[in-house]
Amino acid sequence: MNIEKKNFETQHYMYIAGESPMNDGEAIAQSMGAAFAQAFAALGSAGITATSPPITVYTEMPGEKMTFRCGFFVSADDADKATEAAACASIPAGDALYAQHVGPFSDLNQTHGAIWAHAKASGLASAMPVWEIYLDDPNEVEPEALRTEVFHRLG
Repeated sequence: MNIEKKNFETQHYMYIAGESPMNDGEAIAQSMGAAFAQAFAALGSAGITATSPPITVYTEMPGEKMTFRCGFFVSADDADKATEAAACASIPAGDALYAQHVGPFSDLNQTHGAIWAHAKASGLASAMPVWEIYLDDPNEVEPEALRTEVFHRLG
């Protein structure tokens, strides 16, 4: 797996927050699916244009429950248009480790583990948030071919 260090500008995003039991793949998929549906609806109702495919942002390390923010990157101007239906936040400019995961979403933990191990072996301090960008639609692409960009902020 190729892991790279990337620098990025501040990224604004609109999201719906959700949570799920940590080790229940079906519950995670259902919770995230519902959050993405709400986020997509909120984009339209607020007149916000997404600047990315769907994303998930994790702001804390998982415990018994996984908490997440499902949504889309948006412009700074559109972030100001958020309504009560969805919240907006930003990922501050900085460095992150990046890898592209190819395969089912259920195997993403392997890519996350490889990035954390790479950071530790390289003497880099991991920080939150961690985020994923889903490049392919799982309704159109077979699970084995799904591409997901995975980023771990450094701090």
